[in-house]
Amino acid sequence: MTIFDTDRSGTIGFAEFAGLWKYIKDWQNVFKHFDRDRSGSIDGKELHDALAQFGYNLSPHLLVLVQKKYAGTTPAGHGAAPPGISFDRFVRACVVVKQLSESFGRLDTDRDGWIQINYDQFMETVLGLP
Repeated sequence: MTIFDTDRSGTIGFAEFAGLWKYIKDWQNVFKHFDRDRSGSIDGKELHDALAQFGYNLSPHLLVLVQKKYAGTTPAGHGAAPPGISFDRFVRACVVVKQLSESFGRLDTDRDGWIQINYDQFMETVLGLP
C-alpha cells in the first residue's frame, strides 16, 4: 500500500486510491489472460507462460518452487479454492520474481548470469526487498 501513498501521509486519498484500483484491475486482466482454462487459479503451465511473457524464463525446478510457495493451502472440500495459485498469490509471486530478478541483475554487473556475494550482501539484498 505504501507505494500508492504518494504524499507519504500514512493514508490513501481518493487520487491515490484510484491508482491502487487501476493497479488491481490491471492485474485482474493479466490474471484472466493467463488463466486460460478459466479455473480461477493459475496452474504450472499458465504460470510458466505468464512469467515467460514477462521476460522471466525460470527453470522447471524454480517453477515448481514458485508453485509450491504460492499455491493455496485450503483443504479440498466444499468451498475450497481450486488447485493452483489464486489471484492475490499470483500477483505476489510475479512481484517477488520481478524484485528478486532485478536485485540479482544489479549484482550481475557483467551480465553473465553469475554473481559472487558474501552472506551480508545476500541478507542485505533479500532484506532490502519490500
